[in-house]
Amino acid sequence: MIKPSEKEIIVKYLGKQPSRSIIPVLNKKRIFNARGKSFSPKSIQDIINGKTENFKVETQIVKIVEAAQKTENDIESLKQEVFNKKFL
Repeated sequence: MIKPSEKEIIVKYLGKQPSRSIIPVLNKKRIFNARGKSFSPKSIQDIINGKTENFKVETQIVKIVEAAQKTENDIESLKQEVFNKKFL
């Protein structure tokens, strides 16, 4: 179950509409709902809000957030490297 503090982190890295970046990953990894169809934005929203539990989806959300966090950290370190150099 996703906790409110975890939801804040998800929103920070994936934006206010995180289902837009989550659903394509789930489809690519062939993770579907009980009916064998793609998850709807509402079902992803319910999982993120903690109303519904789904271990597989929650695991993928954590992996997506981890990748987004790594990308952001890489960008920040590159910015520091480039902008903090002393020019000759």
